[in-house]
Amino acid sequence: MTDNNLTTISPELAASIVRYSMTYDGEKLERLSDFFSSKGFIKNTAFRRRTVYYDFVYDALDANGNPIKAVAANRNGSFINTDFNNKNLAYYLAPYMTYAALTAEDYNYFYPGSTYTGKNVGPANVVDGQYNISAENGVIHVIDRVLTPPLSIDQYVSSKSEYSLFKSLLDKYVTYSLNTDVSHRYEVLSGKVGNVYVKNYSNLLSFSPNNENYLRVDANDAQTGSYSIFAPTNDAVNAYAKSTLLKYWGKRGVKTLNELYAVAPDLIRDFINSHLYTTTVWPTKFNTTLNALNDASKLSKTDVVDKQALSNGFLYGVSKAQDASVFSTVYGNVNLDPDYFIMKQALISFGLTLPLKTANLRYAIVPIPDATLKKMGYYYDAFFPSQPIRGDNATLKRILQTHIIPLPPIDKPQPNFASGSGIIETSNGEYIKYANGKLSSSGTSDSTLIAKQTIPVDSINIAVNGVAVYGKEALTPTPLQIARHIERYGTLVTDPYYDFYQLLKTSQIYNATSGAITGVTDGVFYTFLIPTKAAIIQAVKDRVLPGNQLTGVPTYNPTDFVGINLISKFIQYHIINKTAIASDGQKTGSFETLYKDDNGNTVLVKVTINTTDSIKLNDLTNREAKVLLGPSDRSNVLSNRAVIHQIDNYLKYQFQFN
Repeated sequence: MTDNNLTTISPELAASIVRYSMTYDGEKLERLSDFFSSKGFIKNTAFRRRTVYYDFVYDALDANGNPIKAVAANRNGSFINTDFNNKNLAYYLAPYMTYAALTAEDYNYFYPGSTYTGKNVGPANVVDGQYNISAENGVIHVIDRVLTPPLSIDQYVSSKSEYSLFKSLLDKYVTYSLNTDVSHRYEVLSGKVGNVYVKNYSNLLSFSPNNENYLRVDANDAQTGSYSIFAPTNDAVNAYAKSTLLKYWGKRGVKTLNELYAVAPDLIRDFINSHLYTTTVWPTKFNTTLNALNDASKLSKTDVVDKQALSNGFLYGVSKAQDASVFSTVYGNVNLDPDYFIMKQALISFGLTLPLKTANLRYAIVPIPDATLKKMGYYYDAFFPSQPIRGDNATLKRILQTHIIPLPPIDKPQPNFASGSGIIETSNGEYIKYANGKLSSSGTSDSTLIAKQTIPVDSINIAVNGVAVYGKEALTPTPLQIARHIERYGTLVTDPYYDFYQLLKTSQIYNATSGAITGVTDGVFYTFLIPTKAAIIQAVKDRVLPGNQLTGVPTYNPTDFVGINLISKFIQYHIINKTAIASDGQKTGSFETLYKDDNGNTVLVKVTINTTDSIKLNDLTNREAKVLLGPSDRSNVLSNRAVIHQIDNYLKYQFQFN
């Protein structure tokens, strides 16, 4: 008994030792590694058994500090009167350890004074030759140590002053509710009259630290799993609060975690949950086991200052807090800063947060300040929980998706938003541009004020999965039809799109009033390829377009069916359907156009080269056209879910012409 620090045994302790050493569903040793599920035994998947022992009523303090009688919850977020919240006994048998790819290191991490034999029960060993002893009502296995009931996670954290700050955060999710059934049972068993309250943890937490049961998907699933907690010390909590949780809140006068909980309880909730795991985190699987926030531990064993195998799971006391992805990714830049509250709530409402807070998915995000969104007519209203963002939600979702930019893998060249230039596709397939510390979109480019056509980049913040690129305005989409942008560069005879626009505006597939082009549908992506004046002259000479075949002067408004049809086909073949392509090095291959042959088959165009400074295409006859990407050329023009390019040749959609 001395190795348990037990010099005397009271009747109560003796009873607890005996009850904790008795488990339900007596089995021989070779069967104990099998999970006794509702569908039968599942081999080698069990390492715990429910014991006869359970705690009952204990002395506690309610939320106001008043002494009460309490009992622990026996479910996550609730309490069942018929369940006594029995503690579980952990054992480490070779069949399970081998199946779960665990080693002696996983055992000895918690029991450094014991020898791993593959027949371990807690810190004890099953005595050779003294197991599988059949009795009338079960099976006896003799072990070489006395086992006392361990504390639960809740009990242990509550008993250690070094975790008092973390416990104070946990306590914010605790309620005490009067239970008349348990109160009556307590009166009968103790002979004392008194109200008993159930200590419930909110179901906003991943699990209830005082729940001795497991998930209860199966009545016996505690045989296969347990909870885990990385409990940060007081110094660790304070350090993380200063560096991260409270980083942006000082400007709002929020200086403590208690104050933060009052204004942003979700941050405290996520901080807690980042330390809670609804699965067993084994020492050798530290960095591969995911918590409820879909994070693996970013801590190492050198950060562990305390380790305990408790009755309902493993506890790792750590000297550093978990740096959760909801805080360390690009989502954290919006999540933590109160100046971006509306954007944060909109991202949540539209279901756009998951990729941003996934550490191995790389993104740039352009946060939109509340002040800007309010000017645009958007605000948050908590009285409408199903749709808390008031305003044109469809447009706002489109805007937010334009502010979320997938980045290349870390080993590939990254866009330089501070001083570089380029065009990049956003998460909804639209494009934005960046150049010399300024951003632009199809909507900003529409502004008649030069200063409003771009958004200056104020600062760039690096996150674990990308960057946050800060500016004060929003990258808006254009409301204009694509043809209006062609018109913008095609009105004067000296404009680069002039000849193509003259063909378009008098064609049978164009509505001059609305700017609509037949076959071009709202919400679909397109690439418009605009041949130069010289290319169109050549198309006339080659009889691809109507006009003077000697001079190449086109007939813009033919009256004959053949001429009308040639122009329509020519325009349709220069529109890539369902895909916007820019000089970003991303998209190559064959793409369908709006043109269909006489049999109704879609005719393709091929993008053979796509780099940041070159795009080459081949038409049906394998003729090549190049996108003109010089500084004075009109390519990479942003339009309504479209990109417009000037090309140095026309594209031929059939082999022969009559």
